[in-house]
Amino acid sequence: MGKIKGNLFIEEDSGKIEKLELLGAGVREGDVLKLPLLEAAYFEGKGFLGSGKSEKELIGLVLEKDALAKEKFEVLKYLRDRGYILRLGPQDEGGVSEFMRVYRKGIRIGEDRTESVIKVLREGEKPELVADLEKAGKMRKALVYAFVGSAGEGGKKSGQGNGGAEILFVKAYRVGYD
Repeated sequence: MGKIKGNLFIEEDSGKIEKLELLGAGVREGDVLKLPLLEAAYFEGKGFLGSGKSEKELIGLVLEKDALAKEKFEVLKYLRDRGYILRLGPQDEGGVSEFMRVYRKGIRIGEDRTESVIKVLREGEKPELVADLEKAGKMRKALVYAFVGSAGEGGKKSGQGNGGAEILFVKAYRVGYD
């Protein structure tokens, strides 16, 4: 059984590491695989981990530092269930990742670069568009917002069947007219 260390779940079982790596999970460092707790929560829910904690408990640990942990998990789950591989982006001093990097469907880590980054917001929240575009531009990625609401709050239908959360994905980019 692996262990939790800070914002990471550390898996040491070579059999589990091999399975998780095939699924594009975590980052291998020597004989261990390191997964951010949100990613660990997803794989715990799928029965691949056996961490000794439930999916909700792992999300709860992330919630202590990141108020958007539930929404980020919903986006991660929605895209992972559809075959996309996600990685949490750079973390701030508190260990919170503002962006998630998304790999093209069917691509394995190391084979290709990510095309876009997703910033997760709650439904109705106003994005800091210019600042976010600058950050995504520095990473040389397209910027996508994922607005997460709960079912029944009226209208957004792109995330149906995802544990009650409704997710609206919006791509933002600059346009130049020369």
